[in-house]
Amino acid sequence: MSVAGDIPTFGVAPRGQGFAIFGAPYDDAACLAGDGTQQAPIALGATGDTLSFSSYFDGWGYVHLFRNQNGKMTELDTYAIPQAHDPAFASGFGDLSVHEVATSHEVANRLYFSYYSGGFRVAEIENDKIVEKGHYIDPDGNNFWGVQVFRSNGQEYVAASDRDSGLWIFKFNG
Repeated sequence: MSVAGDIPTFGVAPRGQGFAIFGAPYDDAACLAGDGTQQAPIALGATGDTLSFSSYFDGWGYVHLFRNQNGKMTELDTYAIPQAHDPAFASGFGDLSVHEVATSHEVANRLYFSYYSGGFRVAEIENDKIVEKGHYIDPDGNNFWGVQVFRSNGQEYVAASDRDSGLWIFKFNG
């Protein structure tokens, strides 16, 4: 958290850990056997241990490709743009994650992604791998969060909604 000073915080931890923060004894069996009316042996307003929180960058979101065979899911591949793996892009560059995936009505293995600040992306599944085939990012940036495939005059198009600049219409020519 990016917090300094006397700001009250609330966290969720296992019950035993919560008691330990205040140096109070905890008996799980007694707790589970109780009727919920007994108060914890910690005074209201008590100050417990000083807690420190930190974070680390382990990448933005990924698209996962699974095979469902005989009711068993097997992960085949993942897909993310290079910036999604780079700690230099952890903050200050917008969301570098996929919000939505739409599938082509014409090409069964073609995928269209709204990739927030990563733009509009097109990929195809080849040999159980997600392979990028094209992308678009406006020079002024994008914030795509929705994609919808539709047909007009016999052609397939993709409507991509950008939270900052409105609706974009794409036709993949690859």
